[in-house]
Amino acid sequence: MLVLGHRGMPNRRVTENTLLSFIQAIQAGVDGVEFDVRLSRDGQLVIYHDGILDRLAGDARKINELTAKELALIELRGAGNIPSLNELTTAIPSPLILDFEIKDPEAAPLLFAKLNTSAGLRERTIVSSFHLDVLNACKEQLPDVRRLVLMHGWVAPGRRRVIWPQIFETEPWAVGTRIGALNDSRIRWLRARGYKVAAYENRTSARAARRMAKLGVDVAITYRPDALHIDSTPGIM
Repeated sequence: MLVLGHRGMPNRRVTENTLLSFIQAIQAGVDGVEFDVRLSRDGQLVIYHDGILDRLAGDARKINELTAKELALIELRGAGNIPSLNELTTAIPSPLILDFEIKDPEAAPLLFAKLNTSAGLRERTIVSSFHLDVLNACKEQLPDVRRLVLMHGWVAPGRRRVIWPQIFETEPWAVGTRIGALNDSRIRWLRARGYKVAAYENRTSARAARRMAKLGVDVAITYRPDALHIDSTPGIM
């Protein structure tokens, strides 16, 4: 099982998607980190989950209304600032895995161009997204990069068959959803079709992390890697 720190390893004192959060996850022994990629007003890739700054900064402005330099000066609740993608990739050493979740589809071309410059970076990269068009573009432009399809919940194949052909068209390395939406039979169904199974949680719950381990998912995207017994030596799956 690969263990990825979900937005690093945030807590009440350390804000998600900050360099401190990622360092904390590394110290807990993760295989890599997951983070959210958006585009600033001046066309720079920055790391932030929401489209608006209000939840973590008490600021009503949108990420794409500010330049990367302006975003870097904003103090987030807890601790830390909004890093640029270059700062993050510099701070996370190889061979730790980098799971680039593309929140803003407009950020995809710039990210793909960056990945295209480094085979070493592509080797430790996962591109994940809820946007299937982003993953199809990744398949065409960066066929050697692992793709992770994200879903908000489970779509029963017998109920809405149309979604699964669209998912499979992206030729994903893995398919992921909330841990609460997974069970043994659904995991078997995906693996029978040749896909790895990823799980993420919406809250910083040790119970959710332990459920990932109990179900034996292939990729655990967790806020609480400290709740898992994981090897301190990172690896690539």
